[in-house]
Amino acid sequence: MSFPSPQTTYQQPTQPQPPVLAGRGLVKYYGQVVGLAGVDVAVRAGEALAVMGPSGNGKTTLLHVLAGILSPDQGEVWLAGERVDQLGDAARTVLRRRRLGFVFQDNQLLAELPADENVALPLMVDGMSRRDAIGRARATLAQVGLANEVNRRPGELSGGQAQRVAIARALVGEPQAVFADEPTGALDATTGAQVIDLLVGAATQRGAAVVVVTHDDAVAARCHRVVRIVDGRVSER
Repeated sequence: MSFPSPQTTYQQPTQPQPPVLAGRGLVKYYGQVVGLAGVDVAVRAGEALAVMGPSGNGKTTLLHVLAGILSPDQGEVWLAGERVDQLGDAARTVLRRRRLGFVFQDNQLLAELPADENVALPLMVDGMSRRDAIGRARATLAQVGLANEVNRRPGELSGGQAQRVAIARALVGEPQAVFADEPTGALDATTGAQVIDLLVGAATQRGAAVVVVTHDDAVAARCHRVVRIVDGRVSER
């Protein structure tokens, strides 16, 4: 499978699809501080949604609630027809491992492992044999342009290459939703464009819903749709 090249302009899918990921009436408090103030958001399969807004206004809180990392104080989170917020901690951990993918600004790769083992790790944790997991990891790394880098450790990779490994790790389990928190924040503009193109390409070609938290207008412009969150409230931009 190949992914779109940098500078690709993405269009909203022409045939409306039901949302694969949805938050309804989401409220989250941190003591007396309101993190989310009744947020409704939905993302369809094959759609990339950018979430923008000032720092401290709820972007990462929204991502964590949608991903089942945090539980909302009020409201509902649904993934492919299953209500996530009512699951226990153990069930949400399994859901994140099997059905969700994550890409962070600092990539969170294990320094002592080569690229293929970093990508294969979540599969092996979930019980897949090492042979099968490494095989799938290498195939996924090839799809993000790293077929020749499978044996390199994170310290031997450029920032853009390391972030591609993180994308491969997020995609290797065929997730229904992928969450990216400032995935280009540590990259130059050209490399960042390549990284976000890979993420959006994954949404389009694999049918995953992608949520990208970003402060960068150029990154947001490469997604299908943009919402802005201010004081815990979301509006379409």
